[in-house]
Amino acid sequence: MPTTDEDHVTENQDIAALIGQRVRSLRNKRAWTLDDLANRSGVSRRTLVTIEQGQANPSIAVLSSIGDALGVSFVALVETEPREQIRVIRAGEGPRIWQGNDGGSAHLAGSLPGANVAELWEFRMAPGEGYLGQPHPGGTRELVHVASGELTLSVLDQEYVLTEGDAATHPADVPHGYRNDGDGPVVFSNLVQYPSPQDT
Repeated sequence: MPTTDEDHVTENQDIAALIGQRVRSLRNKRAWTLDDLANRSGVSRRTLVTIEQGQANPSIAVLSSIGDALGVSFVALVETEPREQIRVIRAGEGPRIWQGNDGGSAHLAGSLPGANVAELWEFRMAPGEGYLGQPHPGGTRELVHVASGELTLSVLDQEYVLTEGDAATHPADVPHGYRNDGDGPVVFSNLVQYPSPQDT
Protein backbone atom coordinates (compact mmCIF):
# COMPACT_ATOMS: atom_id res chain seq x y z
CA MET A 1 0.00 0.00 0.00
CA PRO A 2 1.51 3.38 -0.94
CA THR A 3 2.24 5.84 1.81
CA THR A 4 0.37 9.14 2.02
CA ASP A 5 1.35 12.60 3.22
CA GLU A 6 -0.59 11.84 6.41
CA ASP A 7 1.53 8.70 6.94
CA HIS A 8 4.71 10.76 6.61
CA VAL A 9 3.43 13.34 9.10
CA THR A 10 2.71 10.59 11.63
CA GLU A 11 6.10 8.99 10.95
CA ASN A 12 7.91 12.27 11.51
CA GLN A 13 5.95 12.94 14.71
CA ASP A 14 6.82 9.48 16.04
CA ILE A 15 10.50 9.94 15.24
CA ALA A 16 10.53 13.43 16.76
CA ALA A 17 8.98 12.10 19.99
CA LEU A 18 11.50 9.23 20.12
CA ILE A 19 14.45 11.57 19.57
CA GLY A 20 13.15 13.94 22.24
CA GLN A 21 12.83 11.15 24.81
CA ARG A 22 16.34 9.88 24.10
CA VAL A 23 18.00 13.28 24.23
CA ARG A 24 16.27 14.11 27.52
CA SER A 25 17.15 10.69 28.99
CA LEU A 26 20.81 10.93 27.99
CA ARG A 27 21.05 14.49 29.27
CA ASN A 28 19.47 13.57 32.61
CA LYS A 29 21.72 10.53 32.92
CA ARG A 30 24.69 12.89 32.80
CA ALA A 31 23.01 15.30 35.24
CA TRP A 32 23.30 18.09 32.68
CA THR A 33 21.01 21.06 32.45
CA LEU A 34 19.69 22.25 29.10
CA ASP A 35 22.27 25.03 29.28
CA ASP A 36 25.03 22.45 29.79
CA LEU A 37 23.98 20.56 26.66
CA ALA A 38 23.56 23.80 24.70
CA ASN A 39 27.09 24.90 25.60
CA ARG A 40 28.61 21.52 24.76
CA SER A 41 26.73 20.99 21.50
CA GLY A 42 26.47 24.50 20.11
CA VAL A 43 22.71 23.98 19.70
CA SER A 44 20.57 26.72 21.23
CA ARG A 45 18.65 26.08 24.44
CA ARG A 46 15.38 26.97 22.70
CA THR A 47 16.02 24.36 19.98
CA LEU A 48 16.88 21.73 22.60
CA VAL A 49 13.62 22.44 24.44
CA THR A 50 11.54 21.89 21.29
CA ILE A 51 13.51 18.73 20.47
CA GLU A 52 13.02 17.24 23.94
CA GLN A 53 9.32 18.05 23.74
CA GLY A 54 9.09 16.16 20.44
CA GLN A 55 7.95 19.30 18.63
CA ALA A 56 10.94 19.73 16.31
CA ASN A 57 12.15 18.12 13.12
CA PRO A 58 15.90 18.63 13.68
CA SER A 59 18.36 18.44 10.82
CA ILE A 60 21.03 15.78 10.51
CA ALA A 61 23.64 18.40 11.42
CA VAL A 62 21.83 19.41 14.62
CA LEU A 63 21.35 15.79 15.74
CA SER A 64 24.99 15.02 14.96
CA SER A 65 26.10 17.94 17.14
CA ILE A 66 23.87 16.76 19.99
CA GLY A 67 25.08 13.17 19.62
CA ASP A 68 28.72 14.29 19.62
CA ALA A 69 28.16 16.29 22.80
CA LEU A 70 26.42 13.35 24.51
CA GLY A 71 29.08 10.91 23.32
CA VAL A 72 26.67 8.73 21.34
CA SER A 73 26.25 8.01 17.64
CA PHE A 74 23.61 9.64 15.48
CA VAL A 75 22.01 6.20 15.15
CA ALA A 76 21.58 5.94 18.91
CA LEU A 77 19.27 8.95 18.77
CA VAL A 78 17.07 7.92 15.84
CA GLU A 79 16.98 4.13 15.59
CA THR A 80 13.47 2.84 16.19
CA GLU A 81 14.01 -0.91 16.61
CA PRO A 82 16.15 -2.96 19.00
CA ARG A 83 19.28 -4.46 17.44
CA GLU A 84 19.14 -8.06 16.25
CA GLN A 85 21.80 -10.31 14.77
CA ILE A 86 19.94 -10.26 11.45
CA ARG A 87 17.64 -7.37 10.67
CA VAL A 88 15.80 -6.70 7.43
CA ILE A 89 14.82 -3.11 6.72
CA ARG A 90 12.36 -2.76 3.86
CA ALA A 91 12.57 0.11 1.40
CA GLY A 92 11.47 3.36 3.02
CA GLU A 93 11.21 1.92 6.54
CA GLY A 94 14.23 3.77 7.93
CA PRO A 95 13.76 7.14 9.61
CA ARG A 96 13.43 10.00 7.14
CA ILE A 97 15.64 12.79 8.42
CA TRP A 98 15.91 15.15 5.46
CA GLN A 99 13.12 16.43 3.19
CA GLY A 100 13.88 18.53 0.12
CA ASN A 101 11.71 21.35 -1.16
CA ASP A 102 10.80 19.43 -4.33
CA GLY A 103 10.19 15.96 -2.93
CA GLY A 104 13.73 14.81 -2.25
CA SER A 105 14.44 12.82 0.89
CA ALA A 106 17.09 11.04 2.94
CA HIS A 107 16.38 7.84 4.85
CA LEU A 108 18.62 6.03 7.30
CA ALA A 109 18.68 2.65 5.56
CA GLY A 110 20.67 0.87 8.25
CA SER A 111 23.64 0.98 10.58
CA LEU A 112 26.44 -1.17 11.98
CA PRO A 113 27.47 -1.00 15.65
CA GLY A 114 30.94 -1.51 16.99
CA ALA A 115 34.11 0.51 17.49
CA ASN A 116 33.64 2.13 14.08
CA VAL A 117 29.92 2.92 13.86
CA ALA A 118 28.70 3.06 10.26
CA GLU A 119 25.46 4.52 8.86
CA LEU A 120 24.00 3.83 5.43
CA TRP A 121 21.84 6.60 3.96
CA GLU A 122 19.71 6.63 0.85
CA PHE A 123 19.21 10.02 -0.79
CA ARG A 124 16.77 10.98 -3.52
CA MET A 125 17.08 14.47 -4.96
CA ALA A 126 15.02 16.30 -7.54
CA PRO A 127 16.76 18.68 -9.96
CA GLY A 128 17.93 21.79 -8.16
CA GLU A 129 17.91 20.23 -4.67
CA GLY A 130 20.98 19.97 -2.49
CA TYR A 131 22.14 19.03 0.98
CA LEU A 132 25.00 20.69 2.85
CA GLY A 133 26.62 18.39 5.39
CA GLN A 134 28.26 19.81 8.49
CA PRO A 135 31.66 18.42 9.48
CA HIS A 136 31.47 15.19 11.47
CA PRO A 137 33.94 14.28 14.25
CA GLY A 138 37.60 14.13 13.23
CA GLY A 139 38.47 11.04 11.23
CA THR A 140 34.96 10.41 9.87
CA ARG A 141 34.85 9.34 6.21
CA GLU A 142 32.06 8.82 3.70
CA LEU A 143 31.57 6.54 0.70
CA VAL A 144 29.09 7.77 -1.91
CA HIS A 145 27.63 5.60 -4.70
CA VAL A 146 25.29 6.90 -7.40
CA ALA A 147 22.55 4.47 -8.40
CA SER A 148 20.99 6.72 -11.05
CA GLY A 149 21.19 10.28 -12.27
CA GLU A 150 23.96 12.84 -11.85
CA LEU A 151 25.34 14.05 -8.52
CA THR A 152 27.67 16.95 -7.78
CA LEU A 153 29.81 16.21 -4.73
CA SER A 154 31.54 19.14 -3.05
CA VAL A 155 34.32 18.73 -0.50
CA LEU A 156 35.86 21.96 0.79
CA ASP A 157 36.44 24.01 -2.38
CA GLN A 158 36.49 21.11 -4.84
CA GLU A 159 33.59 19.66 -6.83
CA TYR A 160 33.20 16.31 -8.56
CA VAL A 161 30.43 15.20 -10.90
CA LEU A 162 29.38 11.57 -10.37
CA THR A 163 27.06 9.69 -12.73
CA GLU A 164 25.30 6.32 -12.58
CA GLY A 165 27.61 3.65 -11.17
CA ASP A 166 30.27 6.12 -9.97
CA ALA A 167 31.52 6.10 -6.38
CA ALA A 168 33.74 8.37 -4.30
CA THR A 169 35.25 8.35 -0.83
CA HIS A 170 36.05 11.56 0.99
CA PRO A 171 36.81 12.99 4.43
CA ALA A 172 33.62 14.01 6.23
CA ASP A 173 35.20 16.01 9.04
CA VAL A 174 35.25 19.02 6.71
CA PRO A 175 32.39 20.94 5.01
CA HIS A 176 30.87 18.79 2.26
CA GLY A 177 27.65 18.66 0.30
CA TYR A 178 25.59 17.05 -2.44
CA ARG A 179 23.65 18.75 -5.25
CA ASN A 180 21.56 17.68 -8.17
CA ASP A 181 22.54 19.98 -11.02
CA GLY A 182 21.19 17.56 -13.61
CA ASP A 183 17.95 17.50 -15.56
CA GLY A 184 16.45 14.47 -13.81
CA PRO A 185 16.30 12.93 -10.32
CA VAL A 186 19.36 11.42 -8.70
CA VAL A 187 19.44 8.47 -6.29
CA PHE A 188 22.57 7.76 -4.31
CA SER A 189 23.72 5.91 -1.21
CA ASN A 190 26.01 7.39 1.40
CA LEU A 191 27.97 5.30 3.89
CA VAL A 192 29.24 7.28 6.88
CA GLN A 193 31.98 5.64 8.96
CA TYR A 194 32.86 7.23 12.28
CA PRO A 195 36.25 6.73 13.96
CA SER A 196 36.50 4.52 17.00
CA PRO A 197 36.57 6.43 20.31
CA GLN A 198 40.29 5.73 20.81
CA ASP A 199 41.02 7.31 17.44
CA THR A 200 39.37 10.63 18.29
